[in-house]
Amino acid sequence: MRSRSAVLALTASLLLVLWSGCAAGPPANAVLSQAVAPTQSQRPDPNAPYVIPAPPRPAAAPVAPPPAMGASICSPDALSVQEIAGDVHGAFHSIKLGFRNGTGVACRLSGYPLVVLFNAQGHSLGSVAVERTTAAEVRAELGQGAAASGKPQAKLNRASATQPARSAATANSPAEVVLMPKAVAAFDLVWSAGENCSSVARLLVTAPGTTRTFPVTQPMSVCTGRVQVTPLRLDQADD
Repeated sequence: MRSRSAVLALTASLLLVLWSGCAAGPPANAVLSQAVAPTQSQRPDPNAPYVIPAPPRPAAAPVAPPPAMGASICSPDALSVQEIAGDVHGAFHSIKLGFRNGTGVACRLSGYPLVVLFNAQGHSLGSVAVERTTAAEVRAELGQGAAASGKPQAKLNRASATQPARSAATANSPAEVVLMPKAVAAFDLVWSAGENCSSVARLLVTAPGTTRTFPVTQPMSVCTGRVQVTPLRLDQADD
């Protein structure tokens, strides 16, 4: 009887220990849910803003300067001289010559060309002066020659309308001429011809700012002891 009571007491003690352990630990389903469910730090925030990264901004392309900007003075080796036209109005004669840019790069010239006159013996003519003038003064002289000879002046009037006369201040500082490849900077030579006057066989012309001389064969009978030269200008078709 006593042994039976001891067994019952021992059994009760074991049950009490087991019940206490189960009550102290978390339920099995709670442990499983904690193992499966993500922690708070692992969950994405549904309210967080969605930021789209901006595409890289392309670098601005460098702007190429116009070809005329920064053009240097024409090299003498880049130039050649050509006769463009000639005209006669009474006693007044004129020829138009030009410096041609034979390179593929723009260059610039400005001012009056240097002109030296030579006779048939190759001597320079010190008795004939080379004077600077303007295109407006040349047209005026040619117009007077045309009126004296009775020739029509339509061409001269059209030129005057497209190329207004310049003041003396402008004539003293001629405009700069930018020569694109193959372009021509033109100038005029004007003189009064007649009998028993100085005889010119050829010219030597030099572009302003350069030292190379170009020979031009140009027979001329020069009276009044002067030949007039105009400043360089860009040659135009209707010039």
